[in-house]
Formats: sequence, structure tokens, C-alpha cells
Amino acid sequence: MIRRFLLILIILFPFIGRGQYAGHSTISFESLYSTGNDLPFWFSHNQSGRYDTLTKSVQALSVQSYHRFNDLFGSPLNLKLGIDGSFQYNNHFSFRFNELYAKTFLWNFKLEAGWFHDEENFSGLSSSNGDLTRSLNARPYPKVRFGTDQFIPFFFFKEWFSFKAEYDEGWLGDDRYVKGTHLHHKSLYGKFRLNNRCYLTAGLNHFVMWGGISPLYGQLPDDFHSYLLYITGQAGDAKFLETDQYNVAGNQLGSYYLQLDVIRDRFNLTFYYSHPFEDRSGMEYDNWRDNLIGAYFMLSKRALINKVVYEFMYTLNQSGPIHQYHVMRGRDNYFNHGIYMSGFTYREYTLASPLFSPLTVSDGVVRGIANNRLVMHHLGVEGSISTALTWKGLFTYSHNLGTYNNPYENPKNQFSSLLSFTYSTPSFPVDLSLAAGVDLGDMYQNRCGILIQISKKW
Repeated sequence: MIRRFLLILIILFPFIGRGQYAGHSTISFESLYSTGNDLPFWFSHNQSGRYDTLTKSVQALSVQSYHRFNDLFGSPLNLKLGIDGSFQYNNHFSFRFNELYAKTFLWNFKLEAGWFHDEENFSGLSSSNGDLTRSLNARPYPKVRFGTDQFIPFFFFKEWFSFKAEYDEGWLGDDRYVKGTHLHHKSLYGKFRLNNRCYLTAGLNHFVMWGGISPLYGQLPDDFHSYLLYITGQAGDAKFLETDQYNVAGNQLGSYYLQLDVIRDRFNLTFYYSHPFEDRSGMEYDNWRDNLIGAYFMLSKRALINKVVYEFMYTLNQSGPIHQYHVMRGRDNYFNHGIYMSGFTYREYTLASPLFSPLTVSDGVVRGIANNRLVMHHLGVEGSISTALTWKGLFTYSHNLGTYNNPYENPKNQFSSLLSFTYSTPSFPVDLSLAAGVDLGDMYQNRCGILIQISKKW
């Protein structure tokens, strides 16, 4: 698939240079080292799966290149191409694509294909990019997405209402329990202008794992009629397993989202709320206690501390401790599934908040998430020491109980932190970054680590 995608880009490239062009590239060297058996938590998580999960040191040479061609052939059609790849050494040499995509933009709509991650929110200070189900934790999986390009004013209500939407189909590959699993996703967000300085956004994300070949049940339904049942959240018909006939077809999950933006001359303030659901009980708020709640503060001017994120997450309830089989309520078991046993993961990283970890691995295949009942407090801070020197800190405490089916004998408390400094100025030929990470607690081995990065942009 990668070779075919590259061939298409090579064929297109000579024809796309006739519009307005903008682009940038970066080459960087990264060296990471840990005193433990693997890297500190925030070195390897929320990094788009850039590094292997189980390694104590990594040497990486990364190249990123992004190109945008606007007004192709004098039309409103725009094209963006991106590539992000890295050569890595951690006991052996490897190469991986972190991103490889082509995106087209026409008026207010976009069509994207390849390996690409979502946009970063809240300056990268959030524990999960602001949404329980849409983090930047795992490597991008290959997908095709059609959607709006940002928010679009809505007809006669454009003065006070706009919306954005996405619809995509992805493939999770064969390196999992159910091989060839498809991942469907769609989202819809509406933004309301309360006044010139206050906006309210409400949204919904819906994911469905469908199809694939189970080692226990063989080929799972993947015809067009079954696909319609999957994406509309309906119960399965006679072709489906009994559990899907009682509940819904495939592995369905998602989140509700609310965001309030307050804009002032000297600062911006954002409050946000993400509520998970795994089935009808979650959609109907049986699990109303379980949420991610956050606040983001940003000063308009540079300061020692100019951006702050605080988040609180609670997922202990999960619609209660008693599972009602025929109505599928209780023990929601977030991001795990009885048929799609690898759960909501991709290449040994959870696709949801990275706090839903560690993963259970058997014979080299992920068999689900071992810990999804937890309470978390998270603080992210960013600032400027001078015009050339910036800093960032992440500090996370969690109280972890495992799962309802496999609880920890004793709750496990964990503290994970990261502190980084970046020096960047036009008078110096390269950008320099230095970071330290520390993990203390019961979830992971106590460890500390250091990261050094040298990069050049042009």
C-alpha cells in the first residue's frame, strides 16, 4: 500500500507546481535514554506512536516535509502533501512512516487519504488532546476522510451558528486479534456565537470497529447491508453473532463534547468536557459520572507562564458494577471488547487517552487494556524564559483500579512528569531541545529519562 501511495505522489508532483506554493521541512536528530526498562511515560505517549513502547533508549533521525499548492490551474482547488519518516536504532535499525498523506481542499471541504493525525489542540498540553476518544497517542492508521475544512457558517443562521463534520474509513491492519479490522469514524460539531467574545461548541464522535477475521468466529460480516447496520449503530441481524444481535453491530464507542471559549484582550479562556460511551447505557448517560473536564488559559503576550491546562478525569463508574446481559448495561469496560479483543488500540498504543494503559499483550498481540477505571489530575504549563528560550511542563497523577473484570488487588497510584526546554533563534543555525522525564508510583517502574533533540527547519 505504501509503495502504491508513493507512486501516485510521484506521478502527480510534476503537475501540481502550477499554483501558489508554500512549504516547509525539518530534519532532526533525537536521542532518548531511560534508567528503567522502557522510556518515561510522557516520552513515549502522546507522541503519535513515534517510538516503540518497550525500549530504554532510542536514537532517531527524522525528516518531515509538508507542501501546499493553492489555486491549482487557476481554480479554487488546493493540494497538500506531507511526509514524516524516521530512521531509528534501539538494539536494531528500523524505518517508519509517522505521516504520509495527500489532502485536497475545494471551497469549504476536504478529502484526505493516507497516514495522518488530527490537529493538535491546547498547545499540546492536554493529557489526551482534549477528548477522551481522540488523542495523539498512537501512530496514525491509514484512512480516507471526507469533511469540512474547519467550521462553515450555516445558511441563514451564519451570523451565530457554524458547523464542521467528518466521515472516514480506516484500516487497523493484521497485527491484532481480529485481523483486517476496519475502523469507521464520523463526527459533527456545532459552534454557537453567544456574543462577540463568547462561543459554545457541542459535538459528537462515533467510532465503529467492523469486519475482519476472528480466530474464533472466522469472517465477521462485511457486506454493504451489514455496513449500514454498523455505521447507524443498529443491532446486528441473523448474520451477526448473538451478542451483536442483543446489543449493536461491531464494537461501537464514542464521546460527547462541549467547549466554551471566552475571548478577552489580554487572554483567552476555554472550558471543555468530554463524555465517553461504549453502548446505549453510556449514550443515555447511565455513566454520567465518567468524564474528562478541562480548562485552558492562554495569555495574549509572551510571559514566563503564558499557557496553562488543568484536567480532571474520572472513569470509575462505567454504568455500574452489575452487567445486564440482554440489555447490555453496566460494566461498560471502556475501550475493550469481547470480540475485537485488541480493543481501541493500534500498534501497541491506545487510540484514546494514554492514561488507559498498560495494554495486555499475549504472543505479541494486544489483548486489550488492563486499566480503564481511574481518577486523574493533570497539569500542563508552557512559557517563555526569553525570546529564544521556551519551556514546557506536564505533571500527571492518577489513581488506578484496573477493570471491573480484573481489578488490581490494591489500587495503584502513579505520578508521571516531563519538563522540556527549547532554544530557537534565527541567529543560531539549529534548534536545540532538552527534556527530562520522571515516573514514580505503582503502575510503572520508577524511572527517569533524558531527551536531546537537534533540529533544522527550512
